[in-house]
Amino acid sequence: MFNRIKNRVLTVVAPDQPALPAGPGQQSYGGGSGSGNRGGSGNKDYDSAGKRLPKKFQYARPPFLQLLTYDELKASADHNVRPIIVPRDISLLPWSTGYAECVNSGKSKWNEDQAAFHRQVLSHPSRQYHDLPYTYFGIYDGHAGYGAALAAANQFHYILHEKLVDIIDLLMPRVESENGGGMPLHATLPHPSLFHKQVSKDELIVGALEAAFADMDAVLAEDRDKYRNAGGCTALVALFILGKLFVANAGDSRGVLCKRVRRRKIVPVYHRPAGESNGVTEDGERRESEDEYEVVAEPCSFDHTPDTERPRLLTVGKHNPALLGGEYIAMEYAKKPTTKDLGARILYRQGAMKGWTYKTLTATDLKIPLITGMGKRSRLLGTIGVTRGFGDHDLKALGSNLPIKPFLSPHPDVVCFDLCQVRSEPTDENSDGEYGILVMATDGLWDVSESQQVANTVFGTLKRFPAERHRYTMVAQELVARSRGRANESGHWRLSDSRAAATVDDISVIVIPVYQYYREYREWTQTVAARNRVRSAAAKEVAAVPEAAVAREEPGVPVADLSSESSESEPPEEAQEAENNLNTINLPPASGKTTAPMGLADALPAK
Repeated sequence: MFNRIKNRVLTVVAPDQPALPAGPGQQSYGGGSGSGNRGGSGNKDYDSAGKRLPKKFQYARPPFLQLLTYDELKASADHNVRPIIVPRDISLLPWSTGYAECVNSGKSKWNEDQAAFHRQVLSHPSRQYHDLPYTYFGIYDGHAGYGAALAAANQFHYILHEKLVDIIDLLMPRVESENGGGMPLHATLPHPSLFHKQVSKDELIVGALEAAFADMDAVLAEDRDKYRNAGGCTALVALFILGKLFVANAGDSRGVLCKRVRRRKIVPVYHRPAGESNGVTEDGERRESEDEYEVVAEPCSFDHTPDTERPRLLTVGKHNPALLGGEYIAMEYAKKPTTKDLGARILYRQGAMKGWTYKTLTATDLKIPLITGMGKRSRLLGTIGVTRGFGDHDLKALGSNLPIKPFLSPHPDVVCFDLCQVRSEPTDENSDGEYGILVMATDGLWDVSESQQVANTVFGTLKRFPAERHRYTMVAQELVARSRGRANESGHWRLSDSRAAATVDDISVIVIPVYQYYREYREWTQTVAARNRVRSAAAKEVAAVPEAAVAREEPGVPVADLSSESSESEPPEEAQEAENNLNTINLPPASGKTTAPMGLADALPAK
């Protein structure tokens, strides 16, 4: 009896692990999908005829780590050592971006996290637009196997690119044509005045990200009958485009923009030196000794757990009681009800309620709550601890056959940062601080580290290595090392600066210097502006020749008549104004310094 119970528990907690490619003279490992601590089994490794389904992607680590052999993959998954893996060649990542990872302490056989980046260019087939470059980073935390995270790392960028191509006409500046103007606006899309609602470029990009998340989840659903069960994963994506940073998140991975900004001390009047007002001397010079820098952690995402998404989940359960199977109840109580409380009044709330109210406790209220636990220990249907992401289409609640997917969602929260609003040159000494360092990491880091602690570690490490080429990789390595901790004599992992338990989960961290992207973006806008100036000058020269010839042949025709004839063929004033907005790149004055960094956002239609 005991052995049967033990085997049942082990099957739920750690079923067969996914296979790795066999090394020379070795047999392959494992078979089915691995499992994390986030959900019950939903394995579907065989088709209806009993034939084992193939895997869509062979297990691998991110390509920029260059772990190409079986021995290297196996060594990276050593649960006793938990080695910290960093890129051998940092030039494979843009902007000297840092990356580091380490495997879990035995929760699953392989590291179920995945990371990816891609640099792409949006090019219109008609060539009437300038090419628009963009860069994408993604980090995916798998559970119940590595399949979903690996599929997202290999496929999501293709889906995102298609979504951006769909809106290419509305995003990119037009190339000046030979006759001095861009292609007619109405040739490719309706005039903005014909839209029933105002649509900004930011909303178009946010929509592209949201649609890409939905399509990635749909791809995993379609693959269920063709490939081995992929499990599920969270998704955290950063998109750098048009001088802006978009961060989309579904799950409990987290993005934080770590900044180091100037904070001025206000000196009391009776402490100020003579001739100085609030740190500014009579000659207008500011005393640097009165200034200091403050490290702040600006959130780029919000965790999606049963606890944080309680209103949404309770609303789904309230309006779809069949999903509860008669075993669960979509209510939350101020205190756990017992049989002794039957007939008594008890505080409760349900659905989207933010407050509490009374009800009389009945036997129905004694069913299992839809959401149990609090914080990171909260569980949906007693099974899964994350409520948004990709996959989990076959996931069932532990102890029952209830599907969990109807409560889950691939829809991301998207946050946008306009880098053109930063009042700092990307060549300043504090560029990292003003523009920020974007830290993207799976929950293995955040389980034991607060966002502010991470921000302090980031700038503390950068300060120790001000000129090191690998400094951002060293930051990522330091963050992973702190959250992994050290193994004590009993083999338990503990944080180095305390006796508290360290994380036992997989840890993956990306560290991105945002200002390096913005410097690259400004160079691109200057190139686009220079091309437009050359094209405009050439177009004016071409237009001047026919006009002079007509004037010589018909001396009696006034110049005003010629201009009036040409104006009749032009589009309406509103369309022409919108066209000029799309075609023009605002250039800085010929003399003097610009008050704000020049960006393409200044040249495109207002939001």
